[in-house]
Amino acid sequence: MYFKNFIMLGMSHKELTLEEREIFIKKQPIKKIEELHSQGKILGYVNLSTCLRVEVYIHVRKDLEIKDILDEFIQYNIFYKKGHEAVNYFFRVACGFESVIKGEDQILAQIKKAHTDSMENKKSTSITNVIFNKGIELGKKFRHRSKICHNGLSLEGISLKFIKSQVGLLKDKKILLLGLGELSESIMKLLLKEGHENITITNRSCHRTEEIQREYPVSAISFHEKIESAAEHDIIISATSAPHYIIHEGEFTARMEKNRNYIFLDLAVPRDVEEKLGEYPNIKLYNLDDVWGAYYENLENRENLLYKYEYLLNEQMENLNRWFQYRGELA
Repeated sequence: MYFKNFIMLGMSHKELTLEEREIFIKKQPIKKIEELHSQGKILGYVNLSTCLRVEVYIHVRKDLEIKDILDEFIQYNIFYKKGHEAVNYFFRVACGFESVIKGEDQILAQIKKAHTDSMENKKSTSITNVIFNKGIELGKKFRHRSKICHNGLSLEGISLKFIKSQVGLLKDKKILLLGLGELSESIMKLLLKEGHENITITNRSCHRTEEIQREYPVSAISFHEKIESAAEHDIIISATSAPHYIIHEGEFTARMEKNRNYIFLDLAVPRDVEEKLGEYPNIKLYNLDDVWGAYYENLENRENLLYKYEYLLNEQMENLNRWFQYRGELA
């Protein structure tokens, strides 16, 4: 049976709430994967981690029982798939079937990066390479044929739409972006495209902040000034990779302006902003799980396109089977 030693372990927004996802990530499951790899039980793996999912695609040693690997992860509250089912699931992820924003482009870029990182760090195998290359090829073909992305939805677009639904016009609002990852930068570009001028950025890496500031008309502060700066802004959008809060209740409330209304949009997992801030009358605190209402307004058309072009997944699975048959390899 092809792919019998290929498995997927993970969690996503579908199985776990935001709080449960935070707990999962703090248990550092990737360290366990690395340990099993160093022991030779896992031949190779690709770590696909985003703000909405942590999934690891694994090539297990042929003489090892899959159950032996799964038993290592009982405490992590994960879901898993193996063999043909795991490959089919990966193809669905690559095409955007498993994304909150159906068919979105961002997951395909994240898959490419995860695979490249795996190869550069010598964690991949010929099996994972073939499966990921076929998945990336399929993801491109699916979007080209279905034109699903012409519907113009993205996480950054939905986030901005959500903010507008809360405050109305952003023209006179002072906006602070905490963190300069892919999501924050995309939101910044959208804001600038719409003509917003009062944008301030900050990041742990001063070098990254300087790079952005050279290219875009934004202000910048050092990361250690973030609390004081947040107190002077109307909208604070946070999406860092910190494993803990970077905005604490006591620190912020000691500096906040009593007559200013604040909106925090915390897009990080684990969260950046302490939840207690949302209890203050002049502060509204939102997170990833709050922003999806804007998406569902455009859901029906994308669902129809997914169904119409789902046959491409079966075609690619047949192509992959033929490749292994030709090579005479078992995954």
